[in-house]
Amino acid sequence: MRKKTSQIKKYIVATTAFIIAMMIGILLFFAGVQQSVEKNSQRTMMNNVTRQSEHLRKILVIHYQYLNELAKEMGEDGELISQDHLDKLVSISEYTELERLALIEPDGTAHYDNGAVKNVYHRRYFKEAMNGQQTLSDPLESSVDQEARVVLGVPVYDNNQEVIGILGGSYNVTALSHMLFDDLFDGEGDTLIVNHTGKIIAYEDGIGEKTQLAYGNNLFTYYAEKNKNQEDTLNKIQEEFSENESGFIRLSLDNTNAENYYMTYTPIGMNDWMLCYIVPVKAAQKTYDFIQKYEAIFLLVLMLVIYIGYKNHQEKAKLLAVAQHDTLTGLYNKDYTQKFIEQILQQEKGLHGFIILDVDYFKSVNDNYGHIVGDKVLSMLGKFLQKQFRENDILGRIGGDEFVILMRDISERENVEQRINDLLKKIPAMKIAEMDNQSITISVGVALAPESGNTFIKLYRHADQALYETKRAGRNGYSIYDPEQTDQCTRK
Repeated sequence: MRKKTSQIKKYIVATTAFIIAMMIGILLFFAGVQQSVEKNSQRTMMNNVTRQSEHLRKILVIHYQYLNELAKEMGEDGELISQDHLDKLVSISEYTELERLALIEPDGTAHYDNGAVKNVYHRRYFKEAMNGQQTLSDPLESSVDQEARVVLGVPVYDNNQEVIGILGGSYNVTALSHMLFDDLFDGEGDTLIVNHTGKIIAYEDGIGEKTQLAYGNNLFTYYAEKNKNQEDTLNKIQEEFSENESGFIRLSLDNTNAENYYMTYTPIGMNDWMLCYIVPVKAAQKTYDFIQKYEAIFLLVLMLVIYIGYKNHQEKAKLLAVAQHDTLTGLYNKDYTQKFIEQILQQEKGLHGFIILDVDYFKSVNDNYGHIVGDKVLSMLGKFLQKQFRENDILGRIGGDEFVILMRDISERENVEQRINDLLKKIPAMKIAEMDNQSITISVGVALAPESGNTFIKLYRHADQALYETKRAGRNGYSIYDPEQTDQCTRK
């Protein structure tokens, strides 16, 4: 029985350890997968933003090259404003992506391809180009189509390398931003071109969740309003924008759904513009949805394993309880009682009371009323004893009508005597209906540890000797083994 109990315990420990190890392993696996998804999503966005920034810069460079070639050709004619040059402006607007081309005289008078004439002397791009610089204007939003346009301007040199005017053309940066990320994350992301102060130069909504950003808004102000508790993140973005550094963050643009967007940004390399891309996390991670499905399957399997382990633990616990307990009384059985008491005696060096008791004339109960009634008497007595002793005391049935109790760590001998006296007074109140409501009496023998022994066998032998003295004195009482007395027992 001891061997079987030990094996059951070892099995329960091994099963529990296996389930815990598997749970930890699966949770670590999920954490690793999620971290990998985060890194891959970040890498994909950073690579695409860098590539598209280079693409945007190349498009503008190509247009600058085209304007420079045309400006060189016009400068060699020696005359800036001519009908031939104005006709070329019209053809350029028809066959390129440049809009509203103009030849601008040194006094700021601009002659447009549609015949309009106005003065742009006050414009920054005019002054920069007249100083020999290739220039890119600040964006302006059209009142007609609400799209932002910038002016690309190059100086026109004569044969003496003197600036005699400017050739410029407007370019729709909103339309350009439309196509930058259409093939990334099914077009769900939002594209922004922003200057270092956070002002939005161009903005294009993706097909996913909509924000309230628009041309002329300040990204930093908008973000600060939506993320009042994330000042450090906002400061990081502002610092990297001011230093023209690339970056990646996870943020929230909705107070009810915290940290639900990725945003990555990189400098374009012209003016102080930054190219930004904002996409919902769920869209960025859509490629990895199959992993989440497998995670769900893993979780279901894990829950099933935990449930099986739990049921298995319950079954083994029941087996362990059966191996340790007496089925009739619910107290410990003989083998476990002896093992448990032996263990306590070795580990706890205080004063303990070792008690043996049995039912007086129990054989006559079986003979007169039958074994079923006898079993009921034992069952009732077991429940009665459980209520009379402390939770940490050890109670066991070691055979027939014989019970053993170890009162652990008592302060003095009188504690045991008081408890036994209470038992003897209360036991008559336990009426058995099948015995015509008669009650029973018990006889008790006591040995104290360590003075009467420090092992189960010694204490049992001495307590049994005390029990014999109780029965010899007429039963329904108790005796305490006393090694100092001549007759070795004190009867009560």
